[in-house]
Amino acid sequence: MINKFNGIAKGISPLRVKEKLDRGDDCILLDVRSPQEYAARRIDHPSVLSIPLGTLRAECQKLPKEKEIIAYCQVSLRGYEAQRILEAAGFTQVSFLDGGIVAWPFATRGNA
Repeated sequence: MINKFNGIAKGISPLRVKEKLDRGDDCILLDVRSPQEYAARRIDHPSVLSIPLGTLRAECQKLPKEKEIIAYCQVSLRGYEAQRILEAAGFTQVSFLDGGIVAWPFATRGNA
């Protein structure tokens, strides 16, 4: 919580993410969950890319540094970790989905 107050944790609400997608903003939704979690439930959008957190350091060079990246996981912890990993690798437009995929249905119903 302190990291959020200090501006280190850059969470973005599901509703704001949905608004960005609806507007066609040029961003990447980065799913950092395991392949099994991804297969079971995911956000259905062309901007979604799956790179499990355990391989993100090795694979982050595949991501464009000029695009906004919104990392997400189940509830937020791995999304926040992904944000920190990407920032350490030189990415500057990184945030995470507050509440993770668990919170996503509320945005798609317009109740976030």
